[in-house]
Amino acid sequence: MTEFQEDMLFKNVSEEDIQILLEILEKESESANIWTKELRLLDPTTYKPDLIIELDDENLIIEFQSTEVNDKFSRRAHTYVAITDQKKENDKEVNIEVISTAENSKQISYRVNRLNTFRYNVMGFEKYDGEKIIKYVEEKLENNMKITSKDNIYLSLAPLMDKKKNNNISEKIKRVVDLLIELNKTNPPGNKLSFGITWLLVDKFVKDSELRNLLIDVLGEKMSAIYEYGERKEQKGIEKGRKEGIKEGMKEGIKEGIKEGKKEEKEEIIHKLYESGMTPEEISKRLKTDLEKIKK
Repeated sequence: MTEFQEDMLFKNVSEEDIQILLEILEKESESANIWTKELRLLDPTTYKPDLIIELDDENLIIEFQSTEVNDKFSRRAHTYVAITDQKKENDKEVNIEVISTAENSKQISYRVNRLNTFRYNVMGFEKYDGEKIIKYVEEKLENNMKITSKDNIYLSLAPLMDKKKNNNISEKIKRVVDLLIELNKTNPPGNKLSFGITWLLVDKFVKDSELRNLLIDVLGEKMSAIYEYGERKEQKGIEKGRKEGIKEGMKEGIKEGIKEGKKEEKEEIIHKLYESGMTPEEISKRLKTDLEKIKK
């Protein structure tokens, strides 16, 4: 089995699952993409964000907090935004939102200097009850009921949804890990986004080093399996696309093949079609590809 690496955390997470996360965060965006480790590790010596999501009009940094924010954190958050803004690969603005187990939702205004104020939101998840969410999933599992992607993602965030602000987060994280492992047995390969979020929470909030290492090892093993499943599925799509595209030529298989295969396979398909006697114009029309790119 592939050894778990942190860049597996959010690779190939479905946009449908990200939309569920955005719903919980009360955000709307037609498109959404989670930055992978390569983009998240912008400056490891200074800044390692929990989560960054590229939305329609912004890059949203998500930070998980178990203590109240203060000026020290605000200075750090301001630095996070500045680093991300410098390193981003698009022209969208950068914002940060804090998910807190220690305080209710509010907006923070931090005076950077006489002329500039840095503002960001804290989300306290007041309307959610993490304990009820965990019990709900436990009951569904016990009664052999279908566990949806939405259930999985809500479950992964349940340790942060502490209405009483008791901060018994480590205990809840362990319960969530146990549930995710059970869910993975009955419904492989498991929900990648929920495993990724839970991995981050274990790494950040479980203070007992022995327990933290144990939970990370367990999650890492499962996420390696999920990663390998996704890689095999992707490779099957590539091979299927290549075979159908090359063999069928003008048939719908090309369209499916291009969709499921990787971009580099497209050039080979174009070459094969050209060798089979199709003109650049015909290939352009069939593959919906710019004619000038085909002529090159």
